[in-house]
Amino acid sequence: MPRARFPLRWKFAAFAAALVVLAVGSLAVFTVWMPWRQKLAAQERAAKALMQTLATQIVRLTADGVEWNANLVQRLVANSHSTAAGTGLDVVYALLFDEKGKLNERDSSANPALLQRASPQLSALYILDRDRVLLLLARGAMRMQINAVRVRMKTPDRMRDLGHLELGVSTASIDAEARAQLLRSLAVLLATLCLGGVAAVLIGTRIARPLAALQRAMGHLGQGDFEQELREPAEGRDEIGDLARAFNQMAVGLRERERLKGTLGRYVSGDVAERILSESDDLSLRGELRPVTVLFLDARGFTTVAERLQPTEVLDLLNRYFAKVVERVTARGGTVNKFMGDAMMCIWGAPKLAENPEREAVLCALEIQDAARAISEERRGRGLPAVSFGIGINAGEAVAGNLGADERLEYTVIGDAVNLAQRLESQAREGEVLISQDVFVKVSHLVEALRREPVKLKGKAQPVPLWEVRRLKAVATEAA
Repeated sequence: MPRARFPLRWKFAAFAAALVVLAVGSLAVFTVWMPWRQKLAAQERAAKALMQTLATQIVRLTADGVEWNANLVQRLVANSHSTAAGTGLDVVYALLFDEKGKLNERDSSANPALLQRASPQLSALYILDRDRVLLLLARGAMRMQINAVRVRMKTPDRMRDLGHLELGVSTASIDAEARAQLLRSLAVLLATLCLGGVAAVLIGTRIARPLAALQRAMGHLGQGDFEQELREPAEGRDEIGDLARAFNQMAVGLRERERLKGTLGRYVSGDVAERILSESDDLSLRGELRPVTVLFLDARGFTTVAERLQPTEVLDLLNRYFAKVVERVTARGGTVNKFMGDAMMCIWGAPKLAENPEREAVLCALEIQDAARAISEERRGRGLPAVSFGIGINAGEAVAGNLGADERLEYTVIGDAVNLAQRLESQAREGEVLISQDVFVKVSHLVEALRREPVKLKGKAQPVPLWEVRRLKAVATEAA
């Protein structure tokens, strides 16, 4: 079922509405919420200052213990305006707590009239059960429009805690002012939404006409007709004209892409494709001598596992591992040159130059082995077959270029350095990374490696020294 169309003019209207809401919302934050919070903070500071001033009169330490001036506390609540000395504080209640945090109901009190404004339910209950209401207030129940401010009472030498005093200050006037300002902001929002919506619809309709022509041309382009060109919209001196001109350039580029499509289809590596596109001649990569680092990788135990699996399961198994291998090779600046069944050949240094190719190849190999072990553990935990890799790495000069015929080419590297890397891989057991002497010289400061007995390899007159890379050194691990 096709999705319903949402015309552009309505999208502009929705966008304009969202901008208006965001703008008015931001304005409300600065004109309503922040001033409200500042007034509450100022009220709290005034209440604390008042309590600090009266602290020595409210509580004192006697030979018999702590003595509270209940009359002063009750007068403070009953006559909050006059007691506050013009600070504008409406003290709804005053709660006295001893040094253990227990409420002193006898000396605490509340202002029934102010309590009625804040909570009619508590005000009615206060007449019947004064102590219960004070206990509810101490627990933080029903504190609508009340700002609870606490100050600890200490001895003059600040060494002993005598308890604390909590004042419940009414925020009714502050909240009322904030509500009035909020209503004004909402009125501005509604008016602006109406005007902005109408303007957005008109602008959207004006813009939609040339875009409709662009849509039709895009439809033809999607069907393979690359001869499209927008004439009238491209004459505009605004963003729509820029978009139309960009479309015309894109159509030219797609026509050019079709010419290159056959050439690019012969290559599997993105690096090779980029190199080809940068060449003036599609087939100019005839051959060049390049210093490269080559990594060969082969799955160990794959033949035995594959005999027990269906063809689709074999592909799923390999792709699960190879996806991680390609990810790590690409991340380390290498190029996946070819897949050879359950083996892979990766290159650093061709077709693009690589910085520290030996280091990147060895680090990549260690990351591949770590990833392969993790995948194998996860698969074995689910009762699925798993494989491991043997990896060989060598560095040296090789001939890089196109190999094959004009009808089917493959960009690769060939030479003794490549052959040696493949033979090192054949000597690697599962989970091992073997490197040549040339590679070891470049990475010896980074990795812990075990020297293996030189082996006689095919095509080599003398035994070849090789090293098994175990892990990164501690300092190298931090640097990596």
